[in-house]
Amino acid sequence: MDKIVRNVIIFAALIIVIAATFTIFIISKRDSSVNGVNSVTSQVATTDASGANTAVTKAVQDATLSVVGGNYIITPSTLKKGIPVRMTADLASLKGCSRSVVIASLGVSKYVQPGDNIITFTPTQTGNIRIACSMNMYTGSFNVE
Repeated sequence: MDKIVRNVIIFAALIIVIAATFTIFIISKRDSSVNGVNSVTSQVATTDASGANTAVTKAVQDATLSVVGGNYIITPSTLKKGIPVRMTADLASLKGCSRSVVIASLGVSKYVQPGDNIITFTPTQTGNIRIACSMNMYTGSFNVE
């Protein structure tokens, strides 16, 4: 009887994890913009050459990094050149060395962990950008236009 209760509890916990993951996925898709790039804009007060205050709009691209079947998946898979990226690592899918994220062509190297799962960078070149773990076991790519 104890094994049955334990298996029911494990099954219920698994269903809860799947439901939470699905909910997060749906929310992130709902918040995407028309171009598939989530962007957050903020106003930054600056002073121009004449001393007058001006406002500059600064955009940030939001992306998610996850692992599926041993491959990095970046959502959305296309980002814009010259606009800062705030990539949130899905720690539930990143295990072992996949948490040591390297984007060599952009000089990015970060170990993501609970409380520190945001990777920030600004794409400086267009094309297909490779991403890998530090051991080159997990790989993936995203496009910059």
